[in-house]
Amino acid sequence: MNNFPKTLVEALDKNQDRSKTITYISSKDLEREVSYPDLKLRALGLLNHFQQKGAKEGDELIIHLAENEQFIDTFWACQYGGIVAVPLAIGTSDGHRQKVFNVFEKLENPYIATTRKALQRLKVYAEEQGKESIFEQINHKAVILDRIETIDVLAEPADIKPEQTAFIQFSSGSTGDPKGVVLTHKNLVTNLFGIIECSAFDERDSFFSWMPLTHDLGIIGFHLTPLFVNINQYMMPTDLFVRRPALWLEKSSEKKATTLSSPNFGYKHVLKRFKPENQDGLDLSHVRLLFNGAEPISAELCREFNAVMKPFGLAETAMFTVYGLAEACLVVTFPALAQPLSTLHVLRSSLVEGLPAKVVTEASGQSIELVRLGTAITGTQMIIADSAGEAVAENVIGRVLIKGENVTKGYYQAPELNEKLINDDGWLDTGDQGLLNEGQLVITGRTKDLIIVNGQNYYAPDLESVCEHVDGIELGKVVVCGVRNAEEALDELVVFVLYRGELEDFYQTTIEVRRQLNEKSGLDVAHVLPIKKVPKTTSGKVQRFALAEQFVEGEFSEIIAALTELSETQSTEFIAAGSSIERILLDICHSVVADQKITLKDNIFEMGTSSLKLAQIHEKIDETYPDIVELTDFFDYPTIEELAGFIAQKTDL
Repeated sequence: MNNFPKTLVEALDKNQDRSKTITYISSKDLEREVSYPDLKLRALGLLNHFQQKGAKEGDELIIHLAENEQFIDTFWACQYGGIVAVPLAIGTSDGHRQKVFNVFEKLENPYIATTRKALQRLKVYAEEQGKESIFEQINHKAVILDRIETIDVLAEPADIKPEQTAFIQFSSGSTGDPKGVVLTHKNLVTNLFGIIECSAFDERDSFFSWMPLTHDLGIIGFHLTPLFVNINQYMMPTDLFVRRPALWLEKSSEKKATTLSSPNFGYKHVLKRFKPENQDGLDLSHVRLLFNGAEPISAELCREFNAVMKPFGLAETAMFTVYGLAEACLVVTFPALAQPLSTLHVLRSSLVEGLPAKVVTEASGQSIELVRLGTAITGTQMIIADSAGEAVAENVIGRVLIKGENVTKGYYQAPELNEKLINDDGWLDTGDQGLLNEGQLVITGRTKDLIIVNGQNYYAPDLESVCEHVDGIELGKVVVCGVRNAEEALDELVVFVLYRGELEDFYQTTIEVRRQLNEKSGLDVAHVLPIKKVPKTTSGKVQRFALAEQFVEGEFSEIIAALTELSETQSTEFIAAGSSIERILLDICHSVVADQKITLKDNIFEMGTSSLKLAQIHEKIDETYPDIVELTDFFDYPTIEELAGFIAQKTDL
């Protein structure tokens, strides 16, 4: 690492080749290039505005921006000014807005970079929630980027040291007390060196990403990594990928990108919409590495993706199954380069901490296929340990502990949590369980109450507290689980509610729980089910896994069937639309949200529409009424009736 940069700003200072660029792709035909030298100038120009607002070295700045170009400029302005960057997703739900307020209150001297529209939404949320006084503080400390007309005056950069905090990565799905992973320049540089060395990246590579920059895989993996290598990188907005997943592959083919990435759900999304007959010119032969991480990896889905993309030149060894977490900056383990997909089958019943997993040679109904995730990368140490922190033998299930200069020294202002998770020898407990097989890491489950949906982390207790706002659900009487849907190769959200009455009377609770979770967290709920007892350990800890196992084994099948029948008989009657636009919009919404009846006055955000489904609705509307409705217009016209009126006005229909 002798000649490797010691800080993020040193890397950008060194990489001033004008031929190396970031290409921001807005649509199929619209893109914009920014060279690395121009990025530095833009960052220093923006830093001047932050300093004029009062932000100084050591202060924090929340990056509350949806547009990739604005986000990157702001991130680098923070780095050059020694201002701690705090990326937060804008999102569409109250949960995202609540998180902004929670984080703002938690930080010592925060500022916020945002837009007029996003700030207005925070104001509306504050008025609804009685948080006007906090909003006034936010408003006072806000830098509104779409009001900045020029960035010609450059700030003087700070003298950045490796030990300084570069940014804080707050947990992606926490609606309660968000946990902030503090990452220094030294942490990041150490992990970036390991990533680059173990991936053998060089000047022949280029990166293409749709991952959100608020996610560590987006900002570290697919922005900082190519910048440190001094090679070209391409970015498309996440919502564009959601609406047109094939465009990710088409543009990667066009740009001859060598390095792509997606969590499990993204590969599934691509396959659902992919039409091989429309892809004559697609060429994936340049793809050397196709990262697969950020949530549990499905071996079956990897094989399916490889098979579908093989005719288009994708190498079978491109799929790169990795393990990492924000506490390590990004990466902990990589497989060997050009290693084919590597898996093993173990008996489900043997997945018990402290015991050896029973590896079987053939798959069966009692076994599960797990993916090997390689070995620790340069600069990172990793062991499988027992509850006392001692390393266990191969194939024995234990806790995944990590250590190294890339590992955070702790969570932001959380001394008790830090003491609990980081031992005296510096080993951090990831909260994941796993084993070592043939020297490679295999993740078997999670010890922490973490649910991963569409690549985002959600803490079960947080989601349960959201459900407790529903009438009739008392504290501690609801359990939220992530349950694997083997057919769809993703985790689904299942909510269990303690209830001992008649099923007909429970039906309304299912509707309210779905609406509450969707409104507050933007999540789809697969099932809301009654239970007569909440399983707990002798120490009183809820055994979520026990309910998840019962669900997988089919113990709730009859209840699910009965509730489905109730939904068909008790759903709101379809209301005839009064105009052709309203009829078209109703048809579109029903085609995406197929399991419920929708009326003209229903709020689109309360129909069980996750951000993914919302984007699908938007895409279908855009196909019918091109360039009329933006995703953000759903906020201003949230019912079908209002949206139809807006479209009619814009189209003179």
